[in-house]
Amino acid sequence: KTTTFAAIMLGVLSIIKGEEDTKIYARRLPRDQILKGATLVFIAFLLVISVTMILSITEEADFLSIIFETTSAFGTVGLTMGLTPQLTQIGRVLIVLTMFAGRVGPLTLVFAVTLRSQKSAFKHPEEKIMIG
Repeated sequence: KTTTFAAIMLGVLSIIKGEEDTKIYARRLPRDQILKGATLVFIAFLLVISVTMILSITEEADFLSIIFETTSAFGTVGLTMGLTPQLTQIGRVLIVLTMFAGRVGPLTLVFAVTLRSQKSAFKHPEEKIMIG
């Protein structure tokens, strides 16, 4: 988790500096690893926000407690604000699934669920678009 965060931050810094490669300690990080790290963070963020939104609908608790419980479950750190024992069955199942996803890793889950893509025999032409 720490190395993923560092790789993403280094990738962002290299983009800001206008460098083509992401470098650290006289080594170059492959672009696909940085993209996988960014994908991992995006999927984790979506999972935590989705579970938090569902829990805010199904549970009678303040938003801060719900997001703390969800984030703690995803990080598998074992911290709580006392909400977990008061959760409904739906809430408990969601927290358990969030703990499992946090332990296994969102990218591993996505790779396990999706079909493996095969390399195509050709590539489409590249197009530059405006970002931002």
